[in-house]
Amino acid sequence: MDVMWLDIEHTNGKRYFTWDSKKFPDSKAMIDGLGKKGRNMVTIVDPHIKTDNQWSLYKEGTNHPTCAVFVKNKDGADFKGHCWPGSSSWVDYTSPCAREWWAS
Repeated sequence: MDVMWLDIEHTNGKRYFTWDSKKFPDSKAMIDGLGKKGRNMVTIVDPHIKTDNQWSLYKEGTNHPTCAVFVKNKDGADFKGHCWPGSSSWVDYTSPCAREWWAS
């Protein structure tokens, strides 16, 4: 095995860039342990964000000061679709500002 892949179930509440602390109480030590064995870890990140007003990343994207981060529907509101975490918004990768936000 060269790489361990983790699907969305590793996250806290299906929020990308987070860890479920019950399933992975010390994710850094786990990753470091794999590295010491010459292995890598890949965590899934899809092109959408869970619609969750309690989540700082979603709030940051919704309230971005200089651009619309999420894809809009025909009425100009954030498009909401359904994916693994439930209601989700998609990052508008056609926007340079949204791409810069995502990369940060």
